[in-house]
Order: sequence, then structure tokens, then C-alpha cells
Amino acid sequence: MSVTSAARPRTRRKEPRARFTTGEIVSMVVLTALVAVVAFPVLYALLNSFRGYADITRDPMGLPTSFSLDNYVRLFQDTDYGEAVLNTLIITVVTIVLLLAVVPMAAYGIERIGGRLSRVIYLFLIAGLMIPFQVRMIPLVKGMNEVGLYSTLTSVILVHLGASASFGILLYCSFIKTVPVEVEEAAYMDGAGPLRTFWSIVFPMLLPVTSAFVIIQALLLWNDFFIPLVFLDSTSAGTINVAINRMVGLLTSRWELVYTGAILAVIPSVIIFMAFQRYFIKGMAIGAVKG
Repeated sequence: MSVTSAARPRTRRKEPRARFTTGEIVSMVVLTALVAVVAFPVLYALLNSFRGYADITRDPMGLPTSFSLDNYVRLFQDTDYGEAVLNTLIITVVTIVLLLAVVPMAAYGIERIGGRLSRVIYLFLIAGLMIPFQVRMIPLVKGMNEVGLYSTLTSVILVHLGASASFGILLYCSFIKTVPVEVEEAAYMDGAGPLRTFWSIVFPMLLPVTSAFVIIQALLLWNDFFIPLVFLDSTSAGTINVAINRMVGLLTSRWELVYTGAILAVIPSVIIFMAFQRYFIKGMAIGAVKG
């Protein structure tokens, strides 16, 4: 072998470029179509939030000629949207805090005490998932009115607690079954009581399911429309979705403010999901394996 041929660097063979299979192409086309279907209403509302009422009614599919924040300023000046946002925030935060204070301990008691009574209580709570809210609506409205809670945020919070507790019990019970009892027995031997054992030992181990539960409930509470509409009358500003619904009238509708309010209502949901997405996916994946 000559020196020239020995010193010559070896050239790497170019590997053939992997081609997409038919299944991958179909999957990408379907995914692109789904993204377009989901994104179009949001993009449409965003563009119309910068247009005036006359432009929207004259050409609903037109594009904004300028990007002004006048609609966003008028939304808070001319409507009760600011108070509605505050009401929605109060309902969401208070309900989530009460659910976390009650539901995990209730599920822990059901799983650890055991016995026929615990099973009856569990089935009774789970039965709430099988009864539509429309069946319970009229008795709940009548009961809230009799105790003087109708058209208050307290009534909405209580109804949400009853509606969400069943799902929380189902979710937490399936997770608590996987928590080893030996960890709790060691805490008891160290002198810890039941409450301290739960909040210091068991509850931190339920972080994945807690994250998934909080995200699901926060999104449902923030975007809920029907329960606030039923339990808050016209004297209240209502919640975000109720306030937006009141902008749509029989003869005239303030479409530029409707689109603006809808965009502002979407932003917190997107932020919550993007911030806790990995916890949500982790919690649901663990739930699928452990459940």
C-alpha cells in the first residue's frame, strides 16, 4: 500500500434517508387536520378581538385592518367582566383548596379502615358520577333558596364540591391501594398520629395523582358555564362564561367584546396546562398503570 493511499482519509458512506411510511404520512395528515380544526376558532376569535362591531357584522371572515387594544379596554370599562373574572377565580381557588383538604383524607379512610361500611360509603360516593346534574338541579336550587344561599358564590362552590368529590374519591382510592402499609406502620411506631401520618407520609406520595386532579378540576371550574348560570341570577356579575353569554342579546350582540372576552378566558387555561403538563401526563400515566 502506498503512502498516498494510506494517508488518504476514508469517506463515510451516506446512509440512505429514511422515508416516511404510509402509516406515518396518514397520521401526520390526520394530526394536521385536527390541529387546524382546534386552532381555527381560537385564531378566528383572536383576529376579531381587534376589529370593531361594524367590521365584524359587515364581513365576519375579514381580517383586522389595525391591531388596537380598544376592545380589551372597553371590555372592562363597559361590562362586568372584571368582577366576573374575580368571581371565577374565587370559585376555582376555594373549591380546589376544599377538595384537597377533604377528598384525599376521605379516600384514605375508605381504603385503610376497610370493611362493609367503607365499601357502602365508597359505592354511595361513586354513584354521584352516574346521576346527571340535570336530575339534581331543581332540588339543589330549591334547597339553596330555602337556606338563603341562592345567587351566592357559596352555592356554586358547594355544588362543585359535591360534583367533583365523587371523581376525586375514585381517583385517590385507586392510588392509595398502591401505597405500602409498612410505611404508615413505621410512622405509628415513631409516635405519629393518623393525621400526621397522612399529611407527612402518605399525601406526599400522592403528588402525581394530586397534580392530575388539580389540573383537571381547575380547567373544569374555570370553564364551567351551566352551574353558575343556574345558581347565580342576573343581579350577580356571574362568572366569565356567564358574563360573555350575557353580551349576546336577542336583538343586538356585542360581538367584538364577546371575542375579546373569550380570548382572555382561554389564556389562563393554556398557561395552567403548559406549566403543569408534565405533572398531568405523569399522573395520568401512573394512574393507567396502577388503576
